[in-house]
Amino acid sequence: MDEKELRLAECFLAVFPGINTDEIAKACSTSVQGWDSVANVTLSAVVEEEFGVNLEGEDLARFDSFSGILSYLRDAEKCTQT
Repeated sequence: MDEKELRLAECFLAVFPGINTDEIAKACSTSVQGWDSVANVTLSAVVEEEFGVNLEGEDLARFDSFSGILSYLRDAEKCTQT
C-alpha cells in the first residue's frame, strides 16, 4: 500500500474498528457490517478531514467502497496538480 492507501485505511479503521485490516482494500458498503448511511456520512467526514478535500453531493456516490474512495482521492489530486 502506498501512503494514500495507508491513510485511507486508517480512516476506515476509525469508522469501522472491527474491520479486518486484511479486508480493507476490498471493503465495500455491502461487505462491511454496519456500513449504513450514518457510517457513510461519518466516513466522508473523516476522509475530508484527513485529506483536506471538500466533498460535493455527487462525489458521495463514489463513497461506496475503499477502491471508489481511493479513486476519488487520486482524481482530486490530479485536478489540484494541473
